[in-house]
Parts: sequence; structure tokens; C-alpha cells
Amino acid sequence: QESNLGENVGQCYLTNTTTGEGVGKNTGKYFSNVMKPVRDIPPFIDLGLRLGYDPLKQVVSCPQSSGYGGAMGPAQFIPSTWHLYEARIANASGQAVPNPWAAPDAIVAMSIYFSDLGAGVGGYSAEHTAAAKYYAGGSWNSRSGRTYANSVMALASSIQSNIELLSNN
Repeated sequence: QESNLGENVGQCYLTNTTTGEGVGKNTGKYFSNVMKPVRDIPPFIDLGLRLGYDPLKQVVSCPQSSGYGGAMGPAQFIPSTWHLYEARIANASGQAVPNPWAAPDAIVAMSIYFSDLGAGVGGYSAEHTAAAKYYAGGSWNSRSGRTYANSVMALASSIQSNIELLSNN
């Protein structure tokens, strides 16, 4: 949902590690809120350096109409959330430094996170609520949180239908 199955893992670069400003990858368009300075820039720079990336040349999500961008990889984790989960991701994935831009690590991270948000209980309602929380945090029961969760659940249903179709052949 977040990245169109990994097709879009970011269209912006952070350019200012103090203010969180950045630019569009292909357009050079200025964005004031590519990353939240105090919360996300320090863990982003630390992770980039440990992975051997130049943090100023690694794509992240651009900000939407409000708020910040800065989400990383196919699962679109913000750096501070990735940092909170990194030890658990490393333990589950076997990677010393898990990489949010690597699909296997991103999928492990997303699985752990969704389980923590309640999806591990199973069933449509739990998974819908977890998707809404993933998108909207404490405002998960808002219209935007519910709309996002509806979209995620429709995509999941479509993917499951394809799996079942292919499994029956």
C-alpha cells in the first residue's frame, strides 16, 4: 500500500540535517518538511552510516499536503520507528544492521509492527484496526485512518485472491 509493493520507496532527498529540508529526487523541488528534525534526522543519519549509505543521497518519502515525509523503503518506516524496532528486526531477520530499503527486512519489520498494533490476533477487524493505527497512530479511528485501512484491506483481499487462484492451478 505505502510503496505500491516496493515500486516507490521515496522521491525525496534530505538536504539539510538541521532543518529537515530537502528536494525532490527527479524534480529538484524544494520541500521544507522532508524529515522531522529532532525525532527522525539523528536515527536516519546513524542508520545510513551503519549501512554504508550517504544519508543525503538516500531516497525517502516526500511530505504530503501536511506533516513530514522521511519514510524509508517498501514498508515506509519513519526513522524513529525503525530505530525503536531495529533490535527486534535484527533478531528476526538475522541481519546485524537490518535495512529498511531491503524488502526482506522491511517485510519482517512490518510483520512485527503490525503484530504489535493488534493484527496478530487475526481476523478482519483486528487487521483493519492495525492498518488504521499504522497510518494514523492515535488518530486511527479518524476518517483518514479508516479510509486508509479500507484501502489496505481491499489490496490484501485482492492479493489473497490472486494467491488462491494461482494455488489452484
